[in-house]
Amino acid sequence: MNLKTIVVGGKDLTEKQEKTRKLFMYLVSGGITTVLNWGCYVLFDKLVKLDMMVSFFGKEISLKFAINQIICWIIAVLAAYFLNRITVFRSKGNILRELMSFTGARVISFLVLELGLYSLMIWVCVSITGKPYDTPMTTFNVFGRSFDFTYEYLVKLINSVFIVIANYVMSKLMVFKKKDMVDYNAEEKKPSGEEASDV
Repeated sequence: MNLKTIVVGGKDLTEKQEKTRKLFMYLVSGGITTVLNWGCYVLFDKLVKLDMMVSFFGKEISLKFAINQIICWIIAVLAAYFLNRITVFRSKGNILRELMSFTGARVISFLVLELGLYSLMIWVCVSITGKPYDTPMTTFNVFGRSFDFTYEYLVKLINSVFIVIANYVMSKLMVFKKKDMVDYNAEEKKPSGEEASDV
């Protein structure tokens, strides 16, 4: 099996192999999106020093944190959509319709998981440890510079696992329609007369 077949599928794959390939590519896509989201988050956190607290429903929230989450979310959603469309679901559906549905599903995921669950997990972490969320757990040396791995980054990492699972379920149910997906096995089994009538 060559790399192209693993990434986008092919006629040589059995139905079981195709299911395994899709799951594998979803995990790879989710991993790439997670690394992109997380990398963007850390980069923004390190580069932007200015912060301000704003009141939201009676709760004080860091404006820097909110802006950081929104920027990283937009970048991750665009990357995730195209990776999922091309490698996982192999969709030929209308890009605008899919992107709108995909974005809607990700808005739900963003509000419930990336803001809601994330904030809850930060609160639990601070309550259990008794330390601020930006307290370093350990320090790494990256390219000669020290990098503090904080409780906040750990929570972000754990939260990403929930996000990857939830996003797959929503993509399958709400975004990519079965009729729009390329099915090599179905194409192979299609009688030549039926194929001609589709053109």
